[in-house]
Amino acid sequence: MIMERFLRSPFTMSVFLIGLAVIYSMSIVLEQRNNMTTIIFVAYAIFVIIYFGTMVYFNRKFPDRKIRILTFIPYELKEEDEGHQYITYRACRKVYIYYYFAIPAAIVAVSLFRKVELLPVITLTVLGIGQYFIFWSEVKKLYE
Repeated sequence: MIMERFLRSPFTMSVFLIGLAVIYSMSIVLEQRNNMTTIIFVAYAIFVIIYFGTMVYFNRKFPDRKIRILTFIPYELKEEDEGHQYITYRACRKVYIYYYFAIPAAIVAVSLFRKVELLPVITLTVLGIGQYFIFWSEVKKLYE
């Protein structure tokens, strides 16, 4: 189902993350707001409204497959049965291994290039996108 794939996709979550990073970075780089900042902020707000509007619509159309809007569990995790729980276990294990090495590397990079003002935001964004990519690739591999 396309709608559920959109709502649960790690790529959708990546768009959320990249949008926040771009908005924050532009607010740091540009001291005064310009039209580009406003356009990006409005586009991000529209994306957020569409995302949660789609989720409300999905929950009304498929009450037996509801996605909880307010939850501490990420939307991309599907733990409907033991098979989904196993897939989630494998994907989360790989993401843990990724962070085991990526966080120290990120700290070293941020320490070495302290003068790059946006490097912490870029580093966090890259770490997050890496997490989503690893999770997606593991889930995709196991479904095939």
